Amino acid sequence: MAPLVANYYLTYRCNARCHFCNIWALEPPAEADLATIEHNLKDLRRLGVKYIDFTGGEPLLRTDAPEVYQAAKKLGFYTSMTTNTILYQQKAKSMQGLVDFLNFSLDGGDAETHDQSRGVRIFDTLIKSVELAHSLGENPVLNHTVTAQNYGRIDEVGELGQKLGARVWLNPAFTAYEHYNSKKNPTTEMIEAIKSSASKYSCIGYNRAALAFIADGGNDTSNPRCKAVDAVIAISPDDKLLLPCYHFAQDGVAIEGKLYDLYKESEKVESYRQSQGKLSVCEGCTVWCYLIPSFFMGIDKYWWLNGLSNAEEFFARKKFLQTV
Repeated sequence: MAPLVANYYLTYRCNARCHFCNIWALEPPAEADLATIEHNLKDLRRLGVKYIDFTGGEPLLRTDAPEVYQAAKKLGFYTSMTTNTILYQQKAKSMQGLVDFLNFSLDGGDAETHDQSRGVRIFDTLIKSVELAHSLGENPVLNHTVTAQNYGRIDEVGELGQKLGARVWLNPAFTAYEHYNSKKNPTTEMIEAIKSSASKYSCIGYNRAALAFIADGGNDTSNPRCKAVDAVIAISPDDKLLLPCYHFAQDGVAIEGKLYDLYKESEKVESYRQSQGKLSVCEGCTVWCYLIPSFFMGIDKYWWLNGLSNAEEFFARKKFLQTV
């Protein structure tokens, strides 16, 4: 089966200072030029990838972001982008129609909560960005990371989503979060809070497979569910293939214009393919960037729950947009 997704890191630079993320504190590497990205996109197409999440950092810090997305759309990819919205109002028109799944990061239902989490004052920018996106015919989703600090206040986010006429997607904070924040995320309490809020607000969606996976303790290295190498291709800003994934990368292999051959024939890639989900860092993992695509591979309860969630979200989003 061909890989489903490419997580393409355009930059590690970020203009926010989120408490649950450390990418903004890293020394950013050199970034590949547009020609290199375009060549990799062609190889990704040859490999069978259908969906590309151009991510970061803040992807809109790339001045050539519109050209990157244009190249992807010309090759027939579905595209996504998650932005903190600081630059969205400046870039919105140049990005119009190029992003199939547009996500705005939201950390709280009010300015104080959101801005404290983001480390910068951007709540008003977020609100204006939603309004601008709607005026351009875009339908941004408010992407809300549910953490130990905020799981008791999800209803406030639901209220905001209803007010703005925007869908809210609840992402349980994954295990990598605990590497740079000592307060561990709850399991039962978080799951129940997500389900409770979703039952009350028509704008809220979540992935059933993700909650079941949390309840089951995450990835089990003795019987791994993660297919990080098979399902996802992760590329760094400096043109390296990250193995087995970005969050727990053990290796970064220089692509140098040979992504197709590297992914298909490299002994190193094959070695990580054989050990995906089995490494010590994989124990208990709940990094959804790799697990959600993994759930498409292999029929089990997570496959069914993931499929059910996708179907529910498709119809819920369609119905919700008809009411706003």
